[in-house]
Amino acid sequence: MTAATPVRRPYAARRTPEQRREQLLDTALGIALERGFHAVTIDGVAKSAGVTRPVVYAQFADRAALLSALLDRSEQRALRQLAPALPAVPGADDAVDPEELLVAGMTAYLSAVRDDPETWRVILLPPEGAPPELSERIQAAHRGVLRTLRELVTWGLSRRGGPELDVDLLARSLLTLAEGAARLLLQDPERYPVERFRAFTVSVFAGVLRG
Repeated sequence: MTAATPVRRPYAARRTPEQRREQLLDTALGIALERGFHAVTIDGVAKSAGVTRPVVYAQFADRAALLSALLDRSEQRALRQLAPALPAVPGADDAVDPEELLVAGMTAYLSAVRDDPETWRVILLPPEGAPPELSERIQAAHRGVLRTLRELVTWGLSRRGGPELDVDLLARSLLTLAEGAARLLLQDPERYPVERFRAFTVSVFAGVLRG
């Protein structure tokens, strides 16, 4: 009898530093969402990614750097996806309907949450053990979103000619509505699809802006 021919493993193409970094961050994100941020360690990421610790250290100096990079990426993705939902205030000559603009913004936001749930889970449903830095970043983003919402609400009420409403409270209410809808979407996307919230938002905005 002849000896069995050894079976060679398929050759795995080498990754570029950028590809390796993304792989490791994806792995860290998966661990955080499944087991909490406290479970994200250099050793844990290395084992889950099927690489050695030096490979991880080549990208991140330590655990703190890894977590910071993960939060950076989540924040950048979220802000990029938020851009279509928070357009600049239309000019005086722009033929833009306030209701349509706000409904489109809500729809764009919820569509982003639906299409990239992992990023938004970190922000809207932070896993256990989230570093304080995450809360600080979320609060800073909230302040920026509220500023833009106040501007859009002020413009919308002016364009509609009323009604007289507290702009700050209306902006905060819209943000609360949007984030509450997004959390429901993340928790049960079949029961709370984007289309359901869009129809609801049309009704709410029409009632508010028409007085």
